Amino acid sequence: PKVVEDRVSACWGVGLASVTGVVALVLKRRAVQRDLKSALKVVGIVFGLRALGVVVGLLGVVSRGLSAVPFVAGFFGVYFALQWIEVSYVMAASKGAAGGDE
Repeated sequence: PKVVEDRVSACWGVGLASVTGVVALVLKRRAVQRDLKSALKVVGIVFGLRALGVVVGLLGVVSRGLSAVPFVAGFFGVYFALQWIEVSYVMAASKGAAGGDE
């Protein structure tokens, strides 16, 4: 974004998505080592964590008088890339645990 305030808002979104992505990868790595039930629980926990992150981030951005649109664009732009990475990781880990034939 060209406007400084919009850049700050977008950076908040990118940063928050990145932090939740790192937490998600750590939790999913632990869950995949256990069983499918644990992995499904972690998916729900991570979804809730990200939803909470979006709400808190939006409230923080709006309370500072910044625009919400760059925050949302920054958050979900990074989120979709991280989601692809997380799904690829879980699929590769589950193939490894199943012997690589699936």
